[in-house]
Amino acid sequence: MANKFEFNIRVYIEDTDAGGIVYHANHIRFMERTRTEWLRAAGVDHYWHQKEYHFVVHKINVKYSRPILMDDLITVTARVVSCKATSFVLQQNIYRGEIMLASGEVELACISAEMKPCRLPDEIRSLILNELEQD
Repeated sequence: MANKFEFNIRVYIEDTDAGGIVYHANHIRFMERTRTEWLRAAGVDHYWHQKEYHFVVHKINVKYSRPILMDDLITVTARVVSCKATSFVLQQNIYRGEIMLASGEVELACISAEMKPCRLPDEIRSLILNELEQD
């Protein structure tokens, strides 16, 4: 995959159940954290300080392949798959080394401050389309 963002996360006890296995909902949290860091790395640092638009998860599909364990150092990836006027889709995977532990496809919709669908901001749309072109 040509244009894949990667973010490393250490698994702590707070992420796991009593057996030391990462609780299923935390996979989604790891993916969310990676999407945030993807925007930050792309230079979209104003997102958290503006109030004109927001991104919300419109649809998510996660497949759990192998357990993530206490103290694992995992790599979570994000790669743009598609883009529409008001939403885009990312493929996100979680690895321990070369072993895929989980995979997910996340559709993010852009909404206005009034909580209505709105067009992706030009800066973000350009970032997404640029990544699609490089793939």
